[in-house]
Amino acid sequence: MKKLFTTLCVFAGLVLTACGGANKESKPAGDSKGGDSQQQANTDSYQFWGKLEEGGSFASFTDAAFLLNLDVQGKTTLDKYNFASYDASPAASNKSYIASYMSGTWKAVKKEGVDALQIKLAFVEDDGSEKDSATYYAYESDGVYSVDLTVALVKGQSFTRTVSMTGQKGQKYADADAFIQAYKKEFVEPESVVKVSSKANDGVAYFQKDGKVLVYVGTNNVANGTYEKTATSLKITLDGKEVEVKLSQTGATFTYVYDLAGYQTIDLVFEMPIADFGKLPATQQGGQQGGQQGGQQAEGVLLELKDEANNAVLTFNSDKTYKINMAFGTYGSFDVQKGTWAFANYTVTLTPESGAAYSSTVKEGKFVIETHITWGGGQVDKDVHFEDAQTVIGKFMAN
Repeated sequence: MKKLFTTLCVFAGLVLTACGGANKESKPAGDSKGGDSQQQANTDSYQFWGKLEEGGSFASFTDAAFLLNLDVQGKTTLDKYNFASYDASPAASNKSYIASYMSGTWKAVKKEGVDALQIKLAFVEDDGSEKDSATYYAYESDGVYSVDLTVALVKGQSFTRTVSMTGQKGQKYADADAFIQAYKKEFVEPESVVKVSSKANDGVAYFQKDGKVLVYVGTNNVANGTYEKTATSLKITLDGKEVEVKLSQTGATFTYVYDLAGYQTIDLVFEMPIADFGKLPATQQGGQQGGQQGGQQAEGVLLELKDEANNAVLTFNSDKTYKINMAFGTYGSFDVQKGTWAFANYTVTLTPESGAAYSSTVKEGKFVIETHITWGGGQVDKDVHFEDAQTVIGKFMAN
């Protein structure tokens, strides 16, 4: 997500509406008119805290916590921490924490006869010049201070939000690290049976067992939809639009185009390995499953493959046994080979009751099993060929 932070911060500024502070009094930074009277020199320090939390798709670019420090020298600093970025690393290296986001001065005054803390804040440039300077007044009630600050969401932008701050004499947070720990958020990933990351741009697709699919960029949920899976197909629909899925011998590939309200598009390219495809629960019985178009398998049967030319059927059972049955017209059908099967490294190995073991292969995207059958004292002596879409490998993975 951090890779997109700069671009999306600008975008967040473009789409947000401006609003003003509740008790802000905008004045030149050095103006103390309006009934203020100077009190004695500062001997105390104060600390204020508050947060902006709006939620939504761009929460990680707008939500933030603020720490306002008033020191005994009369200096003021406002720190900003974008907690919705889920970065809780130490302040010194935390890219979501900005020390002295704004700064200025403060003093104790009488505001129209009432004790108050006059706080002046501005964006201070490297050359010492100030921008967006404003004056605020914090008032105390039963030892608790309060003030509303109008803060720009992005430095140099005109889009602002009002942040209600609560304060006290002395410190609530010993340092910036303690402040970060108090406001940090921990990202909890959605439940999923398969999680696929995009090749770039921090995208993650979560496939859930109930047929739902969620797409995230970093910690932001940017798209929701459904998937339909059979043994040989995968259909994905996101935000009401079908997403093209390409199946190959290595897995499934699909692309979601993340549209930032027409401002910019980001391609999230996902490649789901064949092993993960096999973990997805089938949501439909469609497609060629075990040589039976759309049909149900007999109880205990994992998969059936056919060799039409030789009237042969290869049956894999859930108990790791298999058999090859051949039909001989009016003479009936006979099991011409029996044995056990095992699956490893995307390969199915068949071990007959007599004779050498043999393994499946992948040819041009097809799952293929070939062997030679000798049976009945030489009455049957022929090659057999069974094949299906490579995605049937998922049947063996799930068993």
